[in-house]
Amino acid sequence: MTFQVPMIEVAITVTLAGMDPVEHFIYLHPVSELRDGPETLHEYLNGTRTFFPMLAGGVPKMVNRDQILWVKFEKLPDLYESESTLIEKLTIVELIDGSRLEGTVPIDRPREQSRLSDTLNDADEVFLRIDDEGDTYYVNKRFIRVVIPR
Repeated sequence: MTFQVPMIEVAITVTLAGMDPVEHFIYLHPVSELRDGPETLHEYLNGTRTFFPMLAGGVPKMVNRDQILWVKFEKLPDLYESESTLIEKLTIVELIDGSRLEGTVPIDRPREQSRLSDTLNDADEVFLRIDDEGDTYYVNKRFIRVVIPR
């Protein structure tokens, strides 16, 4: 008898520090520890794990969270992200390698903590979400050089 939890496979692109982007698969839990519904990519990345199990080219890997520059996946209609966003801030994020991402940073916080700086300085979240027209990025805050609100 096998005891396995069926996971939700998600295709993502991962850029590690000093490397080119590579396609990977991650596996989200079908039940979130924080709310009703499946685990979100936001919960997965900002949880307590230091190493993330991923599959790239059929090879299983354990990827160190602190080495992830950013993670990108196709923006889907609230399948994995079911937040009711209070504010969206148009933003440019410049990374330490000189690359830039431009899009909206969704801020789902109480009004008194809804500034972009509140999101950037939240020590409980390692990754900052930024949405462009077709993709959602989660950027490791350790690799952000400058954030330019628009």
